[in-house]
Amino acid sequence: MEKEKIIKNENMKYGIATKLTKIDNDFQKLLELNNIISSNYDDDYHIIDAEKIPITNEDILNNLKKCVLTIQSKRKDAFELLDLYSSYDFDISIVLGNNYYLSDKELNTPNKIILDLINKAMDKCPNIQLWIGTEGIEKTVKPIIEENNLICYSVYGGKYPQINSKKAIYVPFVEKMNINILKSMQDYLNRRKNYNGNNWGDFILSLDNNNKLKEYL
Repeated sequence: MEKEKIIKNENMKYGIATKLTKIDNDFQKLLELNNIISSNYDDDYHIIDAEKIPITNEDILNNLKKCVLTIQSKRKDAFELLDLYSSYDFDISIVLGNNYYLSDKELNTPNKIILDLINKAMDKCPNIQLWIGTEGIEKTVKPIIEENNLICYSVYGGKYPQINSKKAIYVPFVEKMNINILKSMQDYLNRRKNYNGNNWGDFILSLDNNNKLKEYL
């Protein structure tokens, strides 16, 4: 098939995202999606959002292509994951963490833990690009992003942070949309400022979606 092109700001990176929870943490399916995304969106990156079960299997890691691995900084194993991921030639996304998948102890970890992880990542892997999630913590991460020219990372169609840095956008991807997947994505869609109840194709990429993502920046 002809490779997809996203209508976008050429100065911005696009992370075409897979949530492992949406594919039942099926790592073989993840490899299939990674191959599809890397083959059809060759200017962009595959964001792997492992909210519940992180990727630690080296066979899986060795077979991924052009991806960005996510670390939730509030997870108790965040620094161990950084040690593992820094040995691969992948960009790393550092986010605060999804409250739904964090333990009570992790939830109570101060937000500044993300700064500790970012500093550790800059020391440990200076040649790897760091994508820093800003949702809900823009004031916390803005200084370290701007001072170190890190990538400011936010979700497509939401409120974009006023941070002077390189930019990246998180765009969900499904191989083929159906009613069950659409229902599971409603929380995400309802948070998009230009979603009208019908235009899901403006906010979710799929191989059978002929609508091109619109640039709302």
